[in-house]
Amino acid sequence: MNNRIWIMSGAAILGVALLGNSGVSQAQGTFSQATPSAATKAPAQERGDIKSDRKELRDDRQETREDRKDLRDDVKSGASREEIRKDTGAVREDRRDLREDRSDLLQDRTNGSTAGTGPGGELRRDRREVREDRRELREDRRKLETDYKELQKDRKELRDDIRSGAGKDEIAKDRQEVRQDERKVGEDRREVRQDRQELQHDRQDTRENHGGGRRR
Repeated sequence: MNNRIWIMSGAAILGVALLGNSGVSQAQGTFSQATPSAATKAPAQERGDIKSDRKELRDDRQETREDRKDLRDDVKSGASREEIRKDTGAVREDRRDLREDRSDLLQDRTNGSTAGTGPGGELRRDRREVREDRRELREDRRKLETDYKELQKDRKELRDDIRSGAGKDEIAKDRQEVRQDERKVGEDRREVRQDRQELQHDRQDTRENHGGGRRR
C-alpha cells in the first residue's frame, strides 16, 4: 500500500514538473515571436537611412549641376550683377548641402542602427527639413523670376501697341495677358513668403532642439 502511494505521488510530481517546463517553453516561444529582436530591426533601419542619404545626395548633385549651368549661362549672356549674385549664392548653398549630405551618409554608415534614433538622428532630420525648405524656396524664386520677366515682356508689348495705335482687340488681348501675368506673380510671391516662413520656423526649431547648433 505504501509503495503504491509513493508511486502515485512520484507520478503526480513528475507530471507537474513536465507541465511547468512546457508552460515556460510556450511562454518564451510566444514572447520571442511577438517581439522581434533589435538585431533584426537594426539592419532594415540602417539600410533605409543609407538609401535615403544616397538619394538626397544624388538629388543635390543634380541641382548643383543645374545651378552651375545657370550661372555660366548668365555670365555669358551678360546678365545683371544681381542675377549673377543670386546664382552664385545658390551654388554656394548647393555646396553646403553636398557637404552635409556626405556627412550624414558617412555617419549613418558608421553608426548603423543608431543613425535614425537619438539626438544625432533628430538633428540630421531637422537639417534635412531645413535643406528641403531652402530647395523649395529657390525653386519658387526661380518661378517668380520667370513669371516676372514674362510680365515685363507683356507690359512692354502693351505699351508698344498703345503707342503704335493698334486695334482695340489687340490692346484688350495684351491687357488680359498682363492681368494673367500679374496674378501669377502675386501667387509666386505668396509662395515665396510662405517658404521663407517655413524655413525660418524649421531653423528656429533646429536651434532650440539641439542647443543652438550651427546656423544655416
